Amino acid sequence: MTKSAAQVRPKGERDVDAVVALQAEVAREGRWIATEWPFDIAARARTQRDALLTRRSVGWIAEDGALCVGDLTIFGIDADEPELGMVVAAGHRGRGIGRALMEHAIAWAQANGKAALRLGVFPDNAAAIALYRAVGFETIGEQPAAIVRRDGTARDVLLMRRAL
Repeated sequence: MTKSAAQVRPKGERDVDAVVALQAEVAREGRWIATEWPFDIAARARTQRDALLTRRSVGWIAEDGALCVGDLTIFGIDADEPELGMVVAAGHRGRGIGRALMEHAIAWAQANGKAALRLGVFPDNAAAIALYRAVGFETIGEQPAAIVRRDGTARDVLLMRRAL
C-alpha cells in the first residue's frame, strides 16, 4: 500500500460540488456504487447541501492538494445505528484514504454514543470488504437483488455492521 498525501477533514457545504463530482466519477465506473451515471448533478448537490446544512448527515472528505479524492457520509445521524457511504477516486485507492475516512466515522460514532455503524457493499468489491473487516465491520446478512440497475439487472448487497 502506497501512502497518500491526502488530508482528511470534516465535510462542509463548500465541499458539496467537489463531492458530487467525485461521486459522478465513481458512478461512471459502473461497478462500485448503487448510483448510476448519468444523474442530475445539480439536484444531487442541492440534496447533499441541504442534508449537511440541516444536520441530517455528517461527513469527511480526503483532499490531495485542492482535489477531493475521497468522501464518507453518515446518513440518519439521529439513529442508534446510522448508515455510511464512501467513495474514493480510482487513482487514489489502496493508499489508506478509505481507512482514514473510516477512522473519522468510527470516532464520530463513538463520541456521539452510537451503538454501531452500518453499510452496504456489493459482494464483488473485495478491496472494500477487506477494509471494512479490518476496521471491525462484520457481515450481518445479504440482500439478494437489492439494487435494480437501469438495464434491468439486479445486484446483491452485503450488509455489514461495526459495533461500537
